[in-house]
Amino acid sequence: MGDFSKFKPICVELLKTPSLEKLAKLKLLIIETENESIKQLQEYILFPLFIIISNEEFRNEKTFCAACNCVQEVCRKSTLKVYKIFSDFLLQFLLVVHSVNPTESKILQSEEVKLESIESLLALLRSASSEVILELLSETSRLQLGHLVFTLLKVAANEEMKELRVSALDTLMELSCIPTTDLGSSLAGFFPGICTHMLKTINGSIKQSHFLTKRAVEVFSSWIRIILNNSRFQNAGKSDTEWLQRTRTNLHLVFEKMMKNSDMHWKVKLGITSLVAEVLEDCSVTLEPSLPLLIKKLVQFTADECLEVQEAAKKRITILSHSQTNFNSAVRQNLYDIVTCLPRIVTQGITHDQLVVLQELQGHLTLLGPRLEQSLIFSGLRQRLFKGLLISATLEPTKVTESDETFSFQYLRENRVVSLFAACCFTIGRHGNLSDTSDYLLDVVRQKDSFDKESVYVMNLVLKGANVDPPVFTTVIKEYSTCLTHLSAGSKTDIIVGHLMLLVIGELAVRMGNDFSPLLITALKPVLEKAGNPEFCEAGIRSLQRMAKALQLSTVSQLLEENADYYAPQLSYQLQNIVRYPRAIDLLRALLMLSDIRMDYWLERMVQHALKGLDKNHSLRALPYVQVFELYSKAALKAKPDGPACAKPLSKGEAVSVEEVAQRIAEYKANIKLTETCFETENEVDAEEAEEIREFEVEQLKEEVISPPPQVNIVADILDRCTKILPQCIEEQLYAALMKTICLSVEVLSSHEDVFLPKVHKLWEPLKNQLLGTSHLKQKQALEVFLSLVRCCPDFIRHRAVREVIPKLVAFLQNQANASRGRSSRAHIASQAYKLQKLALSAMATVVEFLDPPVLEVVGIIQAISLYLSNKQVSELQNLAKENLIAIAKYHSGSVWLTLHSMIARRTFTRPGFPPIEVGTTEENSEFKSNAEELTKQLYPLIWS
Repeated sequence: MGDFSKFKPICVELLKTPSLEKLAKLKLLIIETENESIKQLQEYILFPLFIIISNEEFRNEKTFCAACNCVQEVCRKSTLKVYKIFSDFLLQFLLVVHSVNPTESKILQSEEVKLESIESLLALLRSASSEVILELLSETSRLQLGHLVFTLLKVAANEEMKELRVSALDTLMELSCIPTTDLGSSLAGFFPGICTHMLKTINGSIKQSHFLTKRAVEVFSSWIRIILNNSRFQNAGKSDTEWLQRTRTNLHLVFEKMMKNSDMHWKVKLGITSLVAEVLEDCSVTLEPSLPLLIKKLVQFTADECLEVQEAAKKRITILSHSQTNFNSAVRQNLYDIVTCLPRIVTQGITHDQLVVLQELQGHLTLLGPRLEQSLIFSGLRQRLFKGLLISATLEPTKVTESDETFSFQYLRENRVVSLFAACCFTIGRHGNLSDTSDYLLDVVRQKDSFDKESVYVMNLVLKGANVDPPVFTTVIKEYSTCLTHLSAGSKTDIIVGHLMLLVIGELAVRMGNDFSPLLITALKPVLEKAGNPEFCEAGIRSLQRMAKALQLSTVSQLLEENADYYAPQLSYQLQNIVRYPRAIDLLRALLMLSDIRMDYWLERMVQHALKGLDKNHSLRALPYVQVFELYSKAALKAKPDGPACAKPLSKGEAVSVEEVAQRIAEYKANIKLTETCFETENEVDAEEAEEIREFEVEQLKEEVISPPPQVNIVADILDRCTKILPQCIEEQLYAALMKTICLSVEVLSSHEDVFLPKVHKLWEPLKNQLLGTSHLKQKQALEVFLSLVRCCPDFIRHRAVREVIPKLVAFLQNQANASRGRSSRAHIASQAYKLQKLALSAMATVVEFLDPPVLEVVGIIQAISLYLSNKQVSELQNLAKENLIAIAKYHSGSVWLTLHSMIARRTFTRPGFPPIEVGTTEENSEFKSNAEELTKQLYPLIWS
């Protein structure tokens, strides 16, 4: 009774004379009163408020809003259990929001009044009891429910005020969240109007608040899931089925218009993502025709420019891939369309389009998840998928100017596109049937298809994404090991295929671990052969390293030594028939390079056989024999003991240690003393002493004339044969092998002058002819041999080199300086002429240091080098020129000083007691000035200062 006495006076006064002060007092009283008391006095408090809201004479805008606030407070503190009260207030609020009387609209239909009315409607719905809600959803109240729904929809779609529209959407959301089983059936009749108004709201003006749009998407999603839930139509009758057919056709059009909106804010996209995922979960059967469209949009969001949208879409796809919802047919339909257009889009080369189509492919593959193989059972889809992947991964040999890699992609140029393509292959490997996939890709290789290299590349990516499957891995390793033996180093396609196969074998070995051990007998020999071939060397070595790692061995050498039984028997036989089995050379080369196994016996027998074969006919099948010579020379150099080489001259300005000088002086004094002693005692030596001296000299002579080791004689024979073949050699591969063999032979023989120098004499004439030839590639290789001779026997070749070779090299550098001036293109830098020019320029310091040519020749060399100090030369050539001048200045400082001071800016040197000297150039913008001044400061700091 105490609480009633508080409310009675204010309620009576409100009925007599309503005012803002009294309504404010009532609101305060409601707030201060306990909830239980409000529940008991609910009807008593609401009665005067209803009179104010419904009576046109009492209410104005402010009074109406204050009364609405009081109604909202009552609803928050109590539950409406009387449908008549709920219905009366509901009707009054709806009439205020959407009145048919034009005179009332001028007075009461302001946005503030509508907002209070909508918020009061929301409060009524939230406070209504279950009995009231059931009465509202009943057939007798259908008109009132329709009035409520469409009034809210009109407000949400047509009003200007953001808060008003959001409040209307909140009320619609509250209505769709009523916990009752018959809600979908009750609201189904209003669904067409809901779709129309929601579409208008979602696709509103670009100026529309994104918060409003997102809220409309959420409300629409909730209504779709309530009305079109799969459970509602499990046992549907004919009429319901017909209604569903009509409704989902129209709804599909609504979805199409929604998804085409290109001006969505990223927060709206988040709402669309949730809508699609929730509809896929709850309406996958009822909305089956729309699933491809919804799934495609969800997948497209995984490539959105906004990171938040990407992450949300990927998360939803991952969750859906593990759900029990069956939408395989829709995904398969989209997947079929994607893989059909994939080759066309990728080959067009537009990066953005490539990213979009690959992202769609990746999203659909991820969405299928473990059910991917069920879709790929359809042979048409599997064939289209892999054909599209192979065309997209089209590989081509790398251009010299682009990269050191053996291959590049013809269409996929951006790294992010390549990464996305790899992710698609990873997903296929992770979720697909690995056995069927590998069989398909292996068939492409077996058939020598035009996409064999692409097949191996895709196989590598698929296997990376898959779990370890020993049977499949074993099949792939055996197949690729067999294919390796048939690949040729002369085919660019085979080189790419070989590199990729070696990569796959190495990767699979690491993943298999100790299970790889039985496969060594199959894989080791083919991989070892490729490791010895220059075209496959790098990939072969990497594969061997991974194989060693898989078997927990520390080095490749240990792998080869412990498993020599797998290749040694075949190798011994093939080496005896080297012409029939030229690839045995590659195997032997790999062993020599990668292991510590002693191969003297094999090599010596091979060389003897090769020498005899070459003597019979050196122009036919000479390459295998020369490769044998190269291997033997390399092995001999590897086993060569440290010993004295031909003496290097002591050049002018060369730094010599104090100990070396003291030793030379001591030897010189000892020789003089021995000579003087011999002259003094020559007449006094008796016959017995003379005999002893003669015996001693004979013993010394015997010690000096010790025959060289057997391998030196063999290398000398090798150098003889190569010298004979050199003038007649035309084939580039044979010429390269000859030059490598000659270089190695020179290094081996340099410690044995008696054998070495006669061979150099025979070699000089054919080598000089190659140096002075017209092929830049051959000249470059010949120059490398010449430099080796310069280091090993400078005294022996000094005269002929200074007379016959150095002038030609200087003239070449002078001509090429003009040719390379101002040319820095990648094509020029990759040319053989540039490579020869670079080698000749870098060799000048070595020539001056070891040969010690006359001053006039040195001046010519310095002047030729100085041409490359021009700032218009390639920066690499400028640096080489500076390094060579610094090195030459140690021996010919004056010549370098004179040349540099002719290039610097004009200046005068004055020293006490000497006439002034003017040096430098009068040309203000000389292209040589900056480099010349830099070198002058570095080499002659005192003179410069």
